[in-house]
Amino acid sequence: MTWKTLISKKRADFPLFKVFEDVVELPNGSKLDYYRIEKIPVVTILPIFRDNVVMVKQYRHPIQAYSLELPAGHVASAESPEECARRELKEETGFKASKIEKLISYNPSTELSDQVYHIFLAKDLVEGEPEREEYEIMGVELLSPATVVDRIMDGTIVDGRTITAMLIARFMNEI
Repeated sequence: MTWKTLISKKRADFPLFKVFEDVVELPNGSKLDYYRIEKIPVVTILPIFRDNVVMVKQYRHPIQAYSLELPAGHVASAESPEECARRELKEETGFKASKIEKLISYNPSTELSDQVYHIFLAKDLVEGEPEREEYEIMGVELLSPATVVDRIMDGTIVDGRTITAMLIARFMNEI
C-alpha cells in the first residue's frame, strides 16, 4: 500500500536542497499535507593511516561549535560516489587512498528527505597536501579507533555520519 501524490509544489530551491509541499492520499483515503526535502547525496570516508583514523576538525555553523568528524562531502552530478570519496579525501586531508571500499549506503532521515549517505573505507593511504576550497577551514587529526569510540561515547563527537561509519566499520571488523 503506497501513498499517492496528488499535488507537489516546490517551495524553495537552494544549491544543496529543494523543499516540496505535497498533498498525498493515504491508502485509507485520507489526505495529508506533507513537506519533504530533496537533497544531494553525501559520502563519508573512514580513512585508516598507520592504524589511526584520519579525522577533520571544523566549525559547524548550525551547531555553533567545532566538530571532529570524518572527511565527507556532496557528490557532484558528474561523479560517482567513489570518485567523490577519493576527491573529498584528498581535498580535505591531503591523503590519497590506494584501496577504497564502499561499506554501506543509507538514508539518514527517511521521514523528511530522500538523501543518501555512502560510507567508504579508505586504506593504504599516501600522505600529501590538502586541496581545500576557500571555505574549508579545518585541521586534520589522527586518532586511534578506540579513542574515536571513546569520544563518541562521551559526547565529544556528535556528527551522525561519523558515528554511523565507526559503528558499521566496527561491526564489519574493519577497525
